[in-house]
Amino acid sequence: MDYTEIARRWRQHNPDMAESGIVLIWEKKVYGWKNCLRDARGEQPGAIAVDCDGHLFIAEGGNAYDGAKCWVVLDSEKF
Repeated sequence: MDYTEIARRWRQHNPDMAESGIVLIWEKKVYGWKNCLRDARGEQPGAIAVDCDGHLFIAEGGNAYDGAKCWVVLDSEKF
């Protein structure tokens, strides 16, 4: 199952948050939702964010203790 499908299914089960925000995924499981993409330092490197339009972002750099350094856009065709 790809990240957009994981986020789509989560949004189906959470209709009050389906039309906006970012679904956060770690190790192929949803761990949270935020109203917007925020500072990557609050996320683990490798975390995936999916917005309501299906755009994908990955938290990169940094470390597990200090959090990621930045968000990078992912090509949804590859994931």
